[in-house]
Amino acid sequence: MRQKDITQLLKLLSELDEFKNIKRYSPVKGRKLAENDAEHTWRTLMWFLLLEPFLEKKVDSEKILKMILIHDLPETYTGDEIAFSKNHIHFKKEYKGAKKIFKKFPKQIAQKYFNLWKEFEDNKTKEAKIARAIDKLQPLLQHIELKWNGWKWTKKGVEIVEKDKRRHMEFDSSLLSVYEHLISRARKISK
Repeated sequence: MRQKDITQLLKLLSELDEFKNIKRYSPVKGRKLAENDAEHTWRTLMWFLLLEPFLEKKVDSEKILKMILIHDLPETYTGDEIAFSKNHIHFKKEYKGAKKIFKKFPKQIAQKYFNLWKEFEDNKTKEAKIARAIDKLQPLLQHIELKWNGWKWTKKGVEIVEKDKRRHMEFDSSLLSVYEHLISRARKISK
């Protein structure tokens, strides 16, 4: 490896460390601070590792792991946006952030990871659908565990969650079963 490549790589790794400073809206057990993007990504990766054996179809696990690992990297520049308020304007910002962050990756892999991020966003392949579904499940459990009122656990609040999340699970019976279990718990909290 050339010195120039090492320097570029170390500079990028240092910049990517900022990912730990991107605050999300979800609380974390045992502390007052909300989770950061790095913590969300780690927990989402763990979700996939544990759910993979139960998925209906064989999938490209390595691709899903990579997709989950990079899916929020553009937020290094845009910050996190609450799921229910994301729109085409936010997507344009994230797209610019993705172009910026992946351009800093080594030339040999920059386009590959940008394309992988785009595949996650387009949500058309089975791997992207699984990664997105798990990304939607992760904060749902976290909010239920803490009976956190950020999603307003009211009957109307549960309906908003249902409208946003259920459709992402319907392609796989195992993911849908986990989701239905979680939404059932959310309904109990909302009473």
